[in-house]
Amino acid sequence: MKRIARLAALVGLGLGLISGPAKAQTPIEMIITDELSTTHWSTKIIDDYAKTIQERTQGRIVPKVFHAGTLYKDQDAVAALGSGAVHMVWPVAVRLETIAPETGVISLPFAITDEMMMHQGAPEAIGKFLSQYVEPSGIRVMGLARTADLFFIFRDQFIEKIGDLEGQKVRVTGGRVLLNLMREFGASPVSMSAADMAPALMQGAIDGIFTSAGGWEIVGPSAAPKASLVPGLSLVTYAVLVDDAWLKGLPEDLRKVVEDTTLELIRTNWPVAKKLDQETFDRMLKNGGEAKQVSDQAREEFRKAALEANKEFIDRHPDVWAKFQEVTKPFQSTQ
Repeated sequence: MKRIARLAALVGLGLGLISGPAKAQTPIEMIITDELSTTHWSTKIIDDYAKTIQERTQGRIVPKVFHAGTLYKDQDAVAALGSGAVHMVWPVAVRLETIAPETGVISLPFAITDEMMMHQGAPEAIGKFLSQYVEPSGIRVMGLARTADLFFIFRDQFIEKIGDLEGQKVRVTGGRVLLNLMREFGASPVSMSAADMAPALMQGAIDGIFTSAGGWEIVGPSAAPKASLVPGLSLVTYAVLVDDAWLKGLPEDLRKVVEDTTLELIRTNWPVAKKLDQETFDRMLKNGGEAKQVSDQAREEFRKAALEANKEFIDRHPDVWAKFQEVTKPFQSTQ
C-alpha cells in the first residue's frame, strides 16, 4: 500500500509538473488589422513582421493578421483598441484625428519629407510625439511607417493648376486636414475607403481621387489613367498603433520582443517603402497610365494655398505646431 501511495504521489507530482508549464505556454493571440488590399506591397511587410514576432517568441505569441478590412475598417479597429478584440492596427495616420485632433499635424501639407524621415531616429521620434495625444485613450503610437506620396488621378484630365480642381468632387482618405486642403483648392472633398474608390469613380459619385500609387493600382489605370503630381504636397504615413494595456500586460521578455521588433521595422522601413512605392507607380505607367508633374509656378500656387489651409490647424493648435517644429528640427536638412 505504501508503494502504491508513493507511486500515486509521484504520478500526481509528475502531472503537476506537466500541467504547470503547459498552462504557462498557452499561446498569446495577437490580432493585427489593416485596410490594405492584399495586393499592396505593405501587406507583405506586415505579414513578415507577424512571422518574425512568432519566431522570436518561439510561438508564445501567435499573430493573426486581417488585411483589407476583413475584420474591421481602420476607424473601427482603432476604436476597438483596448477592448481585447484588436491588439495592433496599421491605419493611415489621419485616422488618429478622430481620437486626438492634435495628431492632424502629421498630415499638414509639406510638413514632412522623405529626406526628413530617412534621418536616423525620425520615424520613432515623431511617432512618440504623436503618441502623447492618444495615450489617454489607451493607445500607443509605436512609430510611423511610410505609406506614399499622394497625387491626383482623373479619368479625362490632368490637374495642371489649382483652377482645374474648382468644383471637382475629389476622394481623400479622410481627416480634417486633408478635407480642408481640398476645400482650399476649390474642390469638394469626399471621404471614403480605398475599396469604394473605383465604384464611386465609375458611377460618377466622384470626379477624381487624391491617392497613392497603391490606390491607383486598386482603381486601375484604365479607370483613371491620368496622374498629376505636385511634388512635396502630401506624404502619407501609417501609424503603428498598439493596445497599450495589452502590451504592458505581456510578460517582460515578450513585451521586449514586440517593442524591439517593431522598432527595427520602423527604423528600416522608410527607404524600403519609398522604393516599393516608386515601383508600383512605374508599373501603373507600364500598364497604360500617364503622369504629368505640375510646373514650378503651379507648384508654388499649390504650396501657398496649402499654407493657407495649414493656418486653420495652426491657429487652433499653436502649441502643437511649436512642439512639432522642435521635434522635427534635428531631422531637417542642413543643405
